[in-house]
Amino acid sequence: MMDMSKLPILKDYEEKIYVCNRCGFCRPACPVLSQKNMEETASPRGRMSLIYGLITNELKPSMTIVDKIYLCTTCRYCYVKCPAGLEVDRIIEVARYELTKITIAPPEAHKIISSKIDNYNNPFGEPQFDRIKWLQRESAMKLPEKAKVLYWVGCMASYRVQDTAITTTKILRHANVDFTILGTEEGCCGSVLLRTGQRNPVVNKYARINVEKISAKGVETLVTSCAGCFRTFSKDYPEIVGDLPFEVLHVSHYIERLIKDRRIEFKEGLPMRVTFHDPCHLGRHVGVYDAPRNVIKAIPGVELVEMVNTREEARCCGAGGGLRSAFRELSITIAAHRLKADALPIGAKVLVTPCPFCILNFEDATKVYGIGIDILDLTELVCKALRI
Repeated sequence: MMDMSKLPILKDYEEKIYVCNRCGFCRPACPVLSQKNMEETASPRGRMSLIYGLITNELKPSMTIVDKIYLCTTCRYCYVKCPAGLEVDRIIEVARYELTKITIAPPEAHKIISSKIDNYNNPFGEPQFDRIKWLQRESAMKLPEKAKVLYWVGCMASYRVQDTAITTTKILRHANVDFTILGTEEGCCGSVLLRTGQRNPVVNKYARINVEKISAKGVETLVTSCAGCFRTFSKDYPEIVGDLPFEVLHVSHYIERLIKDRRIEFKEGLPMRVTFHDPCHLGRHVGVYDAPRNVIKAIPGVELVEMVNTREEARCCGAGGGLRSAFRELSITIAAHRLKADALPIGAKVLVTPCPFCILNFEDATKVYGIGIDILDLTELVCKALRI
């Protein structure tokens, strides 16, 4: 049997895990628990007990325990509810890293993703040239080799939710922003690897390479429309490579800035009643709540109706932390619960969110469960308002 006590990084968290006073305030907040019949080991408290057992060697690593540790979206909602301020998501990621080092983790789905990123520079195993296929839907857009602003498109917007990439570039062009993209040079930021315990490729390779490629373009500001990429660049990369030589903004920040600078003006009203979903990586992980709302409120005619569970109390869409990759059906069920429990009761016909992962999962939920609500990226809403 493998001795977990020999794994020093996780051992460092022993006292922090012991701080958990087993109060259970985290249980109602967990998006997984309610879909797993309130099973204790599917709760944050239960997972902390399992990890503590591994650290003290009272439990031995097994595939059953691995599955429990990976049944987590790392949404950070439990942290909001925890009286002790226990950063469960951080501990989960460290536990996954340690389990990966002894080769019992990650689940097979995540190993495949890691292999695809290594071979194709994206988690889908798509050809690198296809990363810019969405550009063919834009009218012969030519971009400079170097620019002050770089739009980091991200894997999801490049390959799966391409309307996000298209509408983002339309907004930047409309505002006459001097920007460029990496195009076929862009690779994965490594967010999914970090979240699933596969840290080494990001630490040893991807973070450094990505920062070097961006810096070579003379970039002063990096803009990304992916909440996961934003969290990775703004929080993880500085921990790995130190201070970045450029500013990192989510697209909601940048559009808000363009509006304040009067480089974007909404001349016509857009009569629409919408609600807003806070992506976990943008909200609870990085603390960005106001920028996207300020953009929505700047559009004449749009009525923003908040859900009861919003901002730091927003329920997770279910896609994060590698959950969708390994437990797709559960992930989509969580998304459906968010829509049915929070969005539909307030009469919302449109849900706006600035994250392609959330968009994909919500759209799948509407199809699988027949939920009558439209899902829009924030950039799609802005394009509709600008009539572009």
